[in-house]
Parts: sequence; C-alpha cells; structure tokens
Amino acid sequence: MIPLRRLDIGVRIRIGQHFGTIRYIGEVANTEGEWVGVEWDDPQRGKHSGLVNGVEYFQTRHEGSGSMIRSEKIPTFMTLLEAINDKYIMTEDTLGLDAEMLKEVQKQLHASLFEVVGMKKIGGKQSNLSHLIDASVDYYPVNSAGDLSSLTSLSSLDVSATLLWNWKLVGDIIAQIPTLQEINLSNNRLVRPTDDEICSLVTKFTNLKKLILKKCAISSWSEIVRLARMWPLIESLSLEDNELRDITEESYALAFTKLRVLDIQNNHISDQMSINALGQLPELEELSLNANEICEINFPDCSHTEKITLFPKLRVLYLRDNPIIDQCATFNELDKLKKLEHLTMDPDSSVSYEETVARVVGSIKGLKTFNRSGISEKLRRDSECDMWKMFAVQWCLVRNDAQHLKAFFKAHRMYPRILERLGSPEQFLPETRKVSNMLNLHLLNERTGEMLEKKVPKRINLQTLENLIVKLFGPSDRQGGLQLSLFDRKRDVRIPLENHGKSLDFYSVEDQDTIVF
Repeated sequence: MIPLRRLDIGVRIRIGQHFGTIRYIGEVANTEGEWVGVEWDDPQRGKHSGLVNGVEYFQTRHEGSGSMIRSEKIPTFMTLLEAINDKYIMTEDTLGLDAEMLKEVQKQLHASLFEVVGMKKIGGKQSNLSHLIDASVDYYPVNSAGDLSSLTSLSSLDVSATLLWNWKLVGDIIAQIPTLQEINLSNNRLVRPTDDEICSLVTKFTNLKKLILKKCAISSWSEIVRLARMWPLIESLSLEDNELRDITEESYALAFTKLRVLDIQNNHISDQMSINALGQLPELEELSLNANEICEINFPDCSHTEKITLFPKLRVLYLRDNPIIDQCATFNELDKLKKLEHLTMDPDSSVSYEETVARVVGSIKGLKTFNRSGISEKLRRDSECDMWKMFAVQWCLVRNDAQHLKAFFKAHRMYPRILERLGSPEQFLPETRKVSNMLNLHLLNERTGEMLEKKVPKRINLQTLENLIVKLFGPSDRQGGLQLSLFDRKRDVRIPLENHGKSLDFYSVEDQDTIVF
C-alpha cells in the first residue's frame, strides 16, 4: 500500500496490465472510507463515467471508462533511480550461478574460464551507473525522479508506460542529467501545465534534442506548440499513434525554431490545410505522414519554373498507407517543393511498379531515392523519356493554344524541362488521321448550271461515274454520251477526262474538286 499523501488528482496508476489516471479522491455517498476515482486508458476497463448512484464525482473522456477503487489496491510507486538500480545493478548474488549449470555451460563452450570472467566484467560495468549511456525502465511504476547525480553519462532514457504524470516530474529528471539528449515518454498521460509552469520549466529542458510522445492521447496541435516552448532546442519529435486530426496554423517564433524531424504517422491527418500548416515549420527536414487519411496533395499554385515557400528545407517525406487517389497529380504537386530528395510512398496498384517509378522519377526534379532505392542518372533519363512519350498526345493537342498549354504545364510541371532536353515528341504520336478512300466531288451540269455534291470512291472509273451522273441528273440529249472534264481551280483550266477505263485517282482528282459534264 502507498501512503495517501502521494495520491493526487492527475496521478497515474497501474493495476495489473491496466493504466489509469486518478480523477477523484474522497468519500462516496452511502459508503464508508475514502475512495479513489480512476479513469482507465482502456475504455472497456471501467464500470461508469464518474456517475455513482446519481452523483457525478468526475468525468471521463470515454463512456464507461471510470471506476471507484480503494487506495489499498494501488501498488507501490518507485523513483527512477530505484527502477534503474533494479534493472541495471548487478550484485554478487545476481552473478551467482549454479555450479552444475556452470560446468555444463563451460563444457559446451569449451571455455572453462571465459564465462566466469566475462560475467564479472559485465557485472562490474553495469554496477557503475556513471558508465550507463542508454537506459530503459519502460513499464516500471516510476512516479518520481530520486537522486540521479550518478548518471553522469546517460544520453538516452526510455520511461515509456511508466507512471510519470506531469511535466514538472519530467523536468526534474532531465535537469538532474545534463548529458541527457533523448527521452521517450510514450504511453504516458501528462497533465496540462499552466503558462507560468511552462515558463518556469524552460531551463529544465535546455539540453533535450529528441522527444518521443507515442500513444499519449494527444489531440491538439496548438497544445503541442504551446508545450514546445519548454523545449527550446528540440530537433526531433515523434507524435506517432495519437489522435491528431487538424494541424492548425501557429506562430513558431517561440517554439520549434530548430525542429528538423517530425513523425506524426498513425494519426488522422486528411485535409490540405493541415499539410500546408506543417509547411510553415522553418527548419523541418524530415516528415513522416505514414498511415494517415490523406487522399490528395494540392499545394498553392505556382509557375512550372517556380517553387513554393512551404516546406523550405524538407528533404525526406514518408507517405505510405494513405488513400491517395491520383499519384501522378501527387508527384506533380511534390515537384513544387524546393529541397525534396527522398520519398517513400505505396506504388500504384493499377500499374506496374516500374511505371510508378518512371512517373515519380520523371516528375520530381532532384529526387535521389524512392522507397529507399537510389535513383541513377540513367534511370532519371529513362524515366523522363517515358514521361515524354506518355504525354506526347496531350501536348500535341494543346501546343498551339496558349491557354490550354498553360493548364497542361500546370498539371505536368516536368514537361517543359523534358521538352528542352529531348525536343518535340512528334515522332511518338500515333497516326490520328486515317487516309480516306472516298472523295467529295462537285458535279456540275454545264448546260443547266445545276450542281450536286456526291461522295464517291477514289478508284471509281469514269464509266461508272458517268452512269452515276445519268442516274442523278437524267439521261443526256447529247449525241455520243457525256463529255467529262476536271476543273482545276489552282490553274483555272479544264482537263478533259477521256479514258473511260481509268479511275479518278489516275487523273489526281482531289477532295472537293469539280467535275463538269
């Protein structure tokens, strides 16, 4: 049992495998003694929402995640120092081995002395906490710091799934370990500090560069930015597996001025405004958006010769496990980023992987790796050539229309630079005009002035054409039958058509020519 003086609203507890937060301490109507109201992290663990026999003692985020328990059921807390000692300090008793087991191990290893000497060296090193560089006490019931002055070399600390419950406790830990640069606070729930508390804690975190806050039930980006005022030198932040939906526009004058790496995978980011808001981070170089709900990326408009001001230093982007609809459009938008070099993204299932690679490499200038595979100059040239062919027909249809050409270059930013390198792709255009075997002729009755238009085969012979004219205009009263001639408009002359066995193409008759009879 723990002393009641160590319990307070907001304190974290763990019973068995279940974590919870104290929301109430006091009496419950019609019962004796003191009760502790707990909100469990697992919504299925509780029995109510803080309402007992019609009286509301506290409120929970999820319906049915609250319980009333006796303080005697809460296990004892530990200091961080006690947890580290428990895990890392090796005593003579710890190193003692059963003699028969040791002999068997020595026999199998064929090294009668090595095992004993080796274990003693490990024990001596681990017993000296000043040599400890990385430490993990995850799932220990750590509730406070203790005296950490012996940890003079510690650089990385994992206190995930412990019972740390406020930022003052975290600050106390970090302030005692000047060498500490990375801390993992995942699976913890920390009480929201006041603005005054944030100001007083800034000096505690001056050496911290990497912070991991995975599965901490974080739902507000503005609150994260507010907290970041405590971490003036933070360079890497993980917010994986939280409840973020909207990334709001914030001022980064006092927060995230040095943030280079941001991991917000497995959240619920979906809208373009949130993505653009992330683009305001001034020093961001690496961003993980894996496993969110992004369907499209649509940055502000700019000329195909320009880049946008968002994400000015972003080099690495992870976009796996997002329901992106149009990959070609996404690649085109990503080409607007100034520094993008490394992209990870699911291939398009509707085309071959090779075509996906061609599209992304051909579209994004300066890309060095795709899905962790390097991009050679040969692959870049081949991909640009593939894109050159792929959009050749579209380019041909709009090349003489300034307005449509501008829209085409907006949708395919890469095409102007490919044209500059490879020239016109006309040789790859399919033959769109089928050669017709028919002619539209004007048939003119010179005597009456009557004219009819008729479509006839190019290879129709003159005798057949005469029969057609008789059918259309009636029999001629001229003795000897019809006399046909071709009126050459270019030279303004008439060419007699005398050989009735020859076809029209023999006389080079063209479409829309006039036959006079």
